[in-house]
Amino acid sequence: MNRLKKQLLNLAIGEFAAICTFIFVYRLLDLGMGSLIAFSYLILILLQGSMYWLYRYILIIKKESFGLMAIKLLRSLKQLNIVLLVAISMIIPIIKSSNKDLVFAIGLFLFGVIEYINYYWYRLSYGKSGWNIKILLSTKLKKSSINKIINK
Repeated sequence: MNRLKKQLLNLAIGEFAAICTFIFVYRLLDLGMGSLIAFSYLILILLQGSMYWLYRYILIIKKESFGLMAIKLLRSLKQLNIVLLVAISMIIPIIKSSNKDLVFAIGLFLFGVIEYINYYWYRLSYGKSGWNIKILLSTKLKKSSINKIINK
């Protein structure tokens, strides 16, 4: 149990640290609105992940199970993320300020989409390093932790 608590806390802190790092790096770049919108989507998804892992950690400490309100919130966030995904994919080409902005926006947006899939649909990270393409390609995709909870 202690190992699981430590792992959940590390996931929560790791996602939050990634958010802080990405914000710092993004501020150093001179990009336009297209990138900002895509970046905001990525940060939103990472924040949801960080909060999810922290909530799981707290539940283990309190020896409680997922509450109905948390499940409803996760279902609502899943739907909101899809709406945002569609809207942002249509907005980016319209509000881009340059080709550089468009390229960064597409990259950031794709990263956000991958994280969305990783959290709400299928687990895409395997192995100790997190992302192992060999394992990912050689095994059947497993449902994500959130997917298992909201589709019970």
